[in-house]
Amino acid sequence: MKNVVPLIMAVVLGLAAVYGVTRLISSNAAEEEKKFVNVVAAARDIVYKDGEIKDSWIKKKRVEISSLPAKAILWKQANMVIGQTVTRTVARNDYILTSDISGVDVRLANAVGAGEWAVPVSFADSKLVKFLKPGDEIAIMCASSIKKVVSSRDQSLKSTEVKQDTMSVLFPCVRILDVGRGDALRRSEDVSGETIILALTPRQAMTIVAAQREMDLYPALRRANDANALRRRDVGMVDEKTFQELKQNLETVVLPDGTEK
Repeated sequence: MKNVVPLIMAVVLGLAAVYGVTRLISSNAAEEEKKFVNVVAAARDIVYKDGEIKDSWIKKKRVEISSLPAKAILWKQANMVIGQTVTRTVARNDYILTSDISGVDVRLANAVGAGEWAVPVSFADSKLVKFLKPGDEIAIMCASSIKKVVSSRDQSLKSTEVKQDTMSVLFPCVRILDVGRGDALRRSEDVSGETIILALTPRQAMTIVAAQREMDLYPALRRANDANALRRRDVGMVDEKTFQELKQNLETVVLPDGTEK
């Protein structure tokens, strides 16, 4: 009986060690996967006189993000390549770049990936919009006001309503399909130059449509295929407490009255 207890403990510790190692390996594999992205590549030699590109002419290619060409086409945007012609001969296994495609169809439906919806978004400050281009990735920040009712300890006094302004990230990374100055949007008279079209999941689409009614939205341009800060909690929130802590341990600066020499 005395030998059984140590044996059981050894088995339990062994299983715990195996579980821990498995978790560590899985975590490392997940982190490693974030460093790669799937892009469109040629499944065969595509000569510029071959005609329209067919499904069987392209394939998915896994590429490390750090070595990804700026004009590479993400695999989820592969629909925009089908039916187009190339401006140069693309060798088998080579990337198919946006500069290789002639006369890309401007219909937004061809750029929308599987499981995505195209949604128009306007921003409270549109200064950055004029610098944005289709294919860019942006983060969307939202400014909102939260009203809180503060009750007084004195029962004879009425409760007061306090407004608290906050700034947080709504979506850390979304892809732009088109911008207000794009050909696909110029054909619509009711679309302004301050509007961009985003590719979103259905749930994200519903969220941003509702958010535009309740909040002021602001864009922030991201580096293409950047795998950092992809969770809202990675960024945090700016509120009244943020500025209170910012001023802690700082002395008040007294401005001179102009009489000093």
